[in-house]
Amino acid sequence: MQVLVVGAGVIGLAVARAAALHGHDVIVAEATGGIGNGVSSRNSEVVHGGIYYPTGSLRARHSTRGRRMLYEFCTTHGVAFNKCGKLIVAANAAELGKVEALMAQGEANGVEGLELIGSNVARALEAELTCVGALSSTESGIIDSHAYMRALWGDLEDHGGRVAFATPVERLSFREHWRVMFGGRDAGVADFERVLTNIQRR
Repeated sequence: MQVLVVGAGVIGLAVARAAALHGHDVIVAEATGGIGNGVSSRNSEVVHGGIYYPTGSLRARHSTRGRRMLYEFCTTHGVAFNKCGKLIVAANAAELGKVEALMAQGEANGVEGLELIGSNVARALEAELTCVGALSSTESGIIDSHAYMRALWGDLEDHGGRVAFATPVERLSFREHWRVMFGGRDAGVADFERVLTNIQRR
């Protein structure tokens, strides 16, 4: 299947890689001259544990499973990451109940590495803290997001996909197949069986 993915940010590259791994003929159309130059260049690079989301929701399921998959991908592809952990701090007794509720929520979501710790243990981890207790999430971390995108791009190309830089999508229309009008230096029209994009209609 001929697949066009619009945008070479982290989502576009991940989707394109997955399609290429499934044997599809994939092109990524990127308006700029490089990968990750849009929203993906301004992300926090935080890998969330999956604590906060309602149990059984898509966000809860995808956050915990996706975190495990992301760390595994980084390990196998040489992408730098740090499971530095996170402390959710209770500054007073009233907040301690909220932190305990978050612990229960995280455990219900299948989040590993959660532990309620006292103020002394918390201050041993971060000396400037003032708290009565905290929730420690050891699976939370940070990632080198640009190295991650480069690894996705490498897998895409290894499986026959390619990124067309400086190639903005000007117009999409559908009649039995997708007809795509491209701008840029090599402006033209091409047909695709599938188009994957997060462009919003206005």
